[in-house]
Amino acid sequence: MKLAYTSEEVELWRDKIHRRNPRLAVKSKAQALRFIEDVGFCFAFKSENSESPCLWHAALGTRNPEMPKHTHHDPYLSFVWEMKNILPSERKIYYGKLLKHRPTMISMAYFPHFYALSERTGTPDEYLDEFSRGKLSPVAKAIMDSLADTSPQVTKGLKLATGNHTKGDRAVFDKAIAELQSKMFIVKVAEHHEPFTFEWAPVHSTFPAMVRKSRKISAPIARCAILERYFRNQLIGTVDAIHRLFGWKKQIVYQSLGKMVEEGIIIPNVRVDGKDSKYYCLVH
Repeated sequence: MKLAYTSEEVELWRDKIHRRNPRLAVKSKAQALRFIEDVGFCFAFKSENSESPCLWHAALGTRNPEMPKHTHHDPYLSFVWEMKNILPSERKIYYGKLLKHRPTMISMAYFPHFYALSERTGTPDEYLDEFSRGKLSPVAKAIMDSLADTSPQVTKGLKLATGNHTKGDRAVFDKAIAELQSKMFIVKVAEHHEPFTFEWAPVHSTFPAMVRKSRKISAPIARCAILERYFRNQLIGTVDAIHRLFGWKKQIVYQSLGKMVEEGIIIPNVRVDGKDSKYYCLVH
């Protein structure tokens, strides 16, 4: 087992797994779904410093793409927009602002693991307990109240139902929607184009079988499963990188990595380009 790598060796590993190669580029709906299922979870549009696979990078088949000036006319971005509409509406993936509050795609195989870590129980009135403990904003609660009454609903309907329909209300409403996505209370289930709007529903009613499955997964097991997939995607990783990507407390990250070292999944103290930073590396 190697204890030292060059940066290029790491990037070549990621080029293959992330499909950052013209020969491996994702060009169809079937290939997009297969890519998401293979990597488990990925960003939709951008992955800074290769922190996770990205469907846009995979569609381009390149390592460090530059965002085009005219995004609405870019065929690769249009492809990702189409996939983030079709695949979630068919319930083939989970899509929401989850990792780093950025658009994230998660395969059905890994959705229960992320849901197990969200601290959700999947009961319809769970959001009320969260609000009573001061862990949910008033606007987020109002959105959940409305969805509890009628679901799914389009964005405009939720704005009207919660009294946040003016331009001045947009920032607080968008923040509440992002909050509910990051806490896995709601999920976008469709996009409409005339006029353009999103359609929202509670996660527990959208993916009931997956929610039930998540209840059988403990938090430590969920983290180790997600981290094993992370290392298979990335090859190497640091505590800081994992903390930034998943938002887990560093103490919990250390505990999870220690368990994986014990099980022989990863090894510690690997160096890259002789730098002082020490990495954990997949045993392969």
